[in-house]
Amino acid sequence: MKASYIYYKIIRGILRMCFPRAKTVYKEPPGDEAAVFVCNHSAIRGPVMMTLDFKRKHQTWTVHSAIDKKNAVNYAFHDVLFGNTRRCKWFWQIIAHIVAKALPPLLIYSDTIPVYHDKNILKTFKQSVKALTEGYDLVIFAESPKRYSEYVSELQPGFVDIARLYYRKAKKALRFYPVYLEKKNAVISVGEPVTFDPEIPIDEQRERIITYLRDSIDRLGRELPEHKPVPFLPERWYGAYGMYEDDVLGYWQMIDNNE
Repeated sequence: MKASYIYYKIIRGILRMCFPRAKTVYKEPPGDEAAVFVCNHSAIRGPVMMTLDFKRKHQTWTVHSAIDKKNAVNYAFHDVLFGNTRRCKWFWQIIAHIVAKALPPLLIYSDTIPVYHDKNILKTFKQSVKALTEGYDLVIFAESPKRYSEYVSELQPGFVDIARLYYRKAKKALRFYPVYLEKKNAVISVGEPVTFDPEIPIDEQRERIITYLRDSIDRLGRELPEHKPVPFLPERWYGAYGMYEDDVLGYWQMIDNNE
């Protein structure tokens, strides 16, 4: 057994002790067809809850920079540690090197699909369609840095294009489910789906689907018993990287190109 897999199992066990078991509550049972579950991030809480407690067979989109040897340190410094907000940056660069070694095994063994922010996004789409046709759901954390409400940020629209490719491949209209994740109530709250319509132009589809999902995630959060929402990004991030709030691609280019 590989040492990296043993490490993954140990960290998973530690997270299991730290997170209460979450139950999944559906507004509408999803049935057997593969679907896409679009979630709020809730910092680290969202991915951990979906990894530990979402029982449907699924693969999760994850940022390629987090598992890429060339960019993992930059990713850890900026996107995990918010390094530009820190004093003694040399110290946080050391921590970033440690995180860059520790994070990839956790992501790789969690059955993930790498997400690229350049022309290689076609690899992401190809792997995603393959997963769907093999009966896997997709779990996507699609929030952008642009704030919408205390429960969810604006959603990046690019993931909607999977539905068009999947329809060409399988001749099936893909469903997208909104998901709100929150640790205190230990619930994975899944709303009613929105379905891709192949008769509607893709530009209209993106706007229609992401607006529905964003508003539904916001509503699911408001419907839960009182809790403190955890934002996708803390205020610390906006203090150092606020120029990227409306420029997601520029942010990833900065990470990928920063030596």
